[in-house]
Amino acid sequence: MPINLKSALKYFLINTVVIMLTACDSTDDTPDADTIYFNGNIITLANHSKKVTAIAFKNGRVQAIGSRIGVKRHQGDLTEMIDLDGKTMIPSFIAGNSHFSQLLAEAGDIGQVQTLFASQGITTLADIGINNEALSTLQSHANANKLVLDIIAIPNVTEMEALVEGDEVSFGQYNNRLKVPGFYLALDGTASDYSAWMAYPYQENRTLPEPNWRSEPLMPFSAFQNTFQSVVENELQLFIHAMGDAAIDAIIQAGYDLKLNAGQDQRHVIMMSRFMRNNQLQQYAKLGLVACFDTSNIYQEGEDDIEKLGLSRANGQSPIKQAFEDDLPASNICFPGPTLPDTIFTLWSSVNRVTKDEEIMGSGLRLSPLQALAAMSKQAAFQFFEEDNKGELVPGKQADAIILSDNPMSIAPGLIREIEIIETIKEGKTIYRRPSASSSEAASP
Repeated sequence: MPINLKSALKYFLINTVVIMLTACDSTDDTPDADTIYFNGNIITLANHSKKVTAIAFKNGRVQAIGSRIGVKRHQGDLTEMIDLDGKTMIPSFIAGNSHFSQLLAEAGDIGQVQTLFASQGITTLADIGINNEALSTLQSHANANKLVLDIIAIPNVTEMEALVEGDEVSFGQYNNRLKVPGFYLALDGTASDYSAWMAYPYQENRTLPEPNWRSEPLMPFSAFQNTFQSVVENELQLFIHAMGDAAIDAIIQAGYDLKLNAGQDQRHVIMMSRFMRNNQLQQYAKLGLVACFDTSNIYQEGEDDIEKLGLSRANGQSPIKQAFEDDLPASNICFPGPTLPDTIFTLWSSVNRVTKDEEIMGSGLRLSPLQALAAMSKQAAFQFFEEDNKGELVPGKQADAIILSDNPMSIAPGLIREIEIIETIKEGKTIYRRPSASSSEAASP
């Protein structure tokens, strides 16, 4: 479940072993790998069937994958050979929503907060809905080369005019690990307080504002459509919070009015898309919209969802599997915050879809472990136009990886929650290593 920030900060200040990266300026053009990991289960997420037990990293990218014998030809005198000892390596996670700046304001230390995210296997994250002040803070850290993670800053759409007319942001391009691809807009609220905008009424309850309550949008449709049009005209991405299916209907209507289509490849992102209907997925496909889900809500709020919306709508929430079956891109770390995401919990939740009362919610929508991993890395990379560099462990792509204590593909689905992140690697370099039990005990007061 979500991690408490204050407790996490205290723990990591005492126990974490972290190595901060600087940009790699190596001009070494020899075929020798910098690092070779072998004797492990390496899940590349690429569309191939061969078994991978070894991987070579060179200059921050994957150099080779395959068997130990095959990859060993890249071993040189200075190559570091690391025995995975049966552990599992996967592509690192990409968080589609993180509230990074909010956590940074609370903690006050850019290194500590990045370590917290690295401890969750996250090497790229989106910082959603920030203001100009928070963006300036991130730019200062970027200019000072203090960013270890790739941070995708997404300011509130209210900041668009000033940022588009200014010259401080090169949209869509990384500058010292910081990128601004577009803007954020919230169209509705959450189901927990009856502010998610629904096409059909909530279940009758004396706490409702009025009978047949469906909630309402946070802005008039005309204002939303004009804002959407401005973002499109500036050739930027719009990241829209839409929890309820009525909010999603409005987005779809605006998309058709603006003559969007998948061929334009604009990839506007509908964050949460939580209570969408199946027929809306087909509209996403036609318009080129991307869904960013978060299945951890099923455990946190499942029983409450049933009470507020009824069993059918509650069961159908966050339909990632249906999106995949329709060949639609969909990611699964869109954690609404403000605490730190728990990535292994999110992985477990998408495979099991279990509530706190241990009831399965939407059994037909449970993901396979392979699908669940893809939703947290490969699919998320597509969401940010980064699929050519991230999301798979294949030659040429960034060496962004995680070492896990166990293989989610081979253990019982219910045990996925017990997997631990041993190490996080960013561009071939370790940025987080889980403290050993002995060092943790020694450091405890």
